Formats: sequence, C-alpha cells, structure tokens
Amino acid sequence: MIRQLLFILLLTGLNNGASAEDLGYHQTLYDLERVETREFSILLAPADDDARFSITLRDEETGFSRRHEFYGQGANDPAPYLLEYRYDCGVDVILLTIEYPWRHDLPQYVRVLDTFAFRDSDFEFIDDTFGPLTDIALMDSTVPESKDLDMQPPILVECLPAGSETPFRFVENPVRP
Repeated sequence: MIRQLLFILLLTGLNNGASAEDLGYHQTLYDLERVETREFSILLAPADDDARFSITLRDEETGFSRRHEFYGQGANDPAPYLLEYRYDCGVDVILLTIEYPWRHDLPQYVRVLDTFAFRDSDFEFIDDTFGPLTDIALMDSTVPESKDLDMQPPILVECLPAGSETPFRFVENPVRP
C-alpha cells in the first residue's frame, strides 16, 4: 500500500511541472486550449463573443508564429482533440482535430469535430474538413491504383497541380455516404 502511494505521489509530482522542454520527440502535451510538442505549440482561443476562434501555431525553436481565425460550429471555445504529422502531396503537414461543444437543439449531438491542415514549414493554412483526422484517408485520391474507394474513410486527400494556392484539399469519398 505504501509503495503504491509513493508511486502515485511521484507521478503527480512529475506531471505538475510538465512542459514542452520535458517532452520526448514523439510526445504531445494537451490541455483545454493548448497543444505542445517539443517543436511547436498550438493555442486555441475565442476571437469574439459569437462563434469565431483563433488557432495560433508557434515554432518553439525559432519563435515564429502564425495566427488564423475561423468560424466555429456554433461555439467559439474549441478544445484540441487529436494531432498528427503527415506527409501529403509532397508537403509536411500538421493535422489538428478540435472539438466544439454543440449548442444547438439537436440532442443527439454532444460535440462536433473538425480537422484543420497546416503546412509544417510556415504554418500556412491548407484546408479543413468536418470530422476527426481518423476519417481522412492515408492515401492520395489522385493515385490510379486506388480502386477500393468503398474501403476508404469518408474523407480523401486530393492533390492539386503544382502552382496551386494549396498543395491539396479534402474531398468527400464519392462512394461513401
């Protein structure tokens, strides 16, 4: 019993002082409005009294930051939900899924999830889609070998031609409802 109590106290003491510097390269620290990794931090904050909010990405090494404003799904107080690094259409990408409390008269919905894509090199916004990043296909929709679309998640990544404003966009899987 005493050993268990000491172990719990040790874990509590370690967690109270956790910061981005203490994280390993593949660890992520979440709280109600922030996500931190060793390389960067993301802050979510209301932008007005209505339904706008901001996402601010900051490079922890260089201090470079970029702020984007978006319209929320009925609420301006989103919370970070999932984070993933990917390489899509020749670009390193940060995918951030956020959740909103649902404030409308549809009792079957408790929260809403949206995923935002940002270019890793300059934190430029690429695209967003409804749903978690787990609903986004890990395949490129322009690859001819991708015949089994009915086996893919509901959202696909469609690469855009060179010279386009963004490297890709999210599209609904045409064979999935």
